[in-house]
Amino acid sequence: EIGGSIKMSKSKKNVVDPIDIIEQYGADTARWFVMSDSPPDRDVEWTEAGVEGAWRHIQKVWKISQEILLQSPDSIRLDSYTENKDIKILEKNMHIAIKGVTEGIEGFAFNKAIARLYEFTNFLSRSSAPKENKIKALEVLVILMQPMTPHIAEEIWANLGNSSTILKEKWPEVDEKLLIEENINLPIQINGKKKIELLVPRTSNVKEIEEIVLGHQKTLSLMQGKKPKKVIVIPGRIVNVVL
Repeated sequence: EIGGSIKMSKSKKNVVDPIDIIEQYGADTARWFVMSDSPPDRDVEWTEAGVEGAWRHIQKVWKISQEILLQSPDSIRLDSYTENKDIKILEKNMHIAIKGVTEGIEGFAFNKAIARLYEFTNFLSRSSAPKENKIKALEVLVILMQPMTPHIAEEIWANLGNSSTILKEKWPEVDEKLLIEENINLPIQINGKKKIELLVPRTSNVKEIEEIVLGHQKTLSLMQGKKPKKVIVIPGRIVNVVL
């Protein structure tokens, strides 16, 4: 019987047979719970709520997969800018998940890998990207889940129209370019003292950064009508306005 909240370890002689969880919730839930609860070098925090939470998440993934598959094909949107933005955001979050899950598995930090999967699942459930892009993201999600939950991953993979097993599918690779932020926060100093931070495009050169900083309302307010004697710009790091 699965009880309240205890630390499970052999030394405490309170190990719960995983068969009990498998019979009640299924093998995928048992694997997901054990791998998500603690790093390998720590005792498992054994709670019924934790097992049920793992089961609910797996059900959520199944529900999301069905909703995406049943979604009608998207017609051409009037606002193509919004559509493209939704696609880019989904792709970026997908590659954040690929990177996090891959590093978690390779480093035996399975709880961190699963944390990234939780985040990506929640993002995918809210995404407004077109159906074809969400299907691509769902394929990546189930490939990343496969080591932890092989049964539901295989089932969703087949429902997506794939005839071969997911085991033969290549592990997704990270596109590091998509993980680079388009804008960065630059600390702005006035006479050597940090006052504010401003967002500037990452690709801006020294002249462009200087124009952005000196033309911003916050900087103008701090300068109080004074003209700068010198503007020191270190791209990607800091700007110092000397009055």
